Amino acid sequence: MNKEEQDRLVKACKKNDRDAMEKIYNTFMPRMLAVSFRYCKNQSDAKDIVQEAFIKVFKNIKKYKHNGTLGSWIERIVVNCAIDDWHKRKKTILIDNSELIEENETQELNDFEKNHFSQQLSADKLRILISELPEQYRYVLNLYAIEGYSHKEIGKILKIKESTSRSNYTRARKKLLENMRAIGIEKY
Repeated sequence: MNKEEQDRLVKACKKNDRDAMEKIYNTFMPRMLAVSFRYCKNQSDAKDIVQEAFIKVFKNIKKYKHNGTLGSWIERIVVNCAIDDWHKRKKTILIDNSELIEENETQELNDFEKNHFSQQLSADKLRILISELPEQYRYVLNLYAIEGYSHKEIGKILKIKESTSRSNYTRARKKLLENMRAIGIEKY
């Protein structure tokens, strides 16, 4: 969908045009379901989050300023709905053992390792491996590595310390690498 068509549909949605709403929903729903699924363990919860997000999208469509893409705006709403859902359901206590992180845990993958892993790992396998992470690790990993938030921002969003965000991210990466190795994806 090109920018002109998006703008036309947004204007129609602002006038409560149901056909335009349906077109936007059908166009963006699959992508938003994939975004939501990064934060959920099951498809049912991911669908609920997407439904909630689209309700907010159409309720707040008049606030859309046509800056950036419509898809990015909708995606931000989906992520915020996932975070809101997490706050509502939060049953686990986020781990704050940042002082226990060992120096070698914080090393980034080198270019060879990144290339080697990406050749052996499909997007679906990676999504499954991420979904198997403990909830607090999964959220920090998604917000930092995929959504691009800083640890300070994540701390505010999840109501945790910045150091807790850092330690959860480090542990998420370590656990993800362990899980990858467990299914036969080796570093070298």
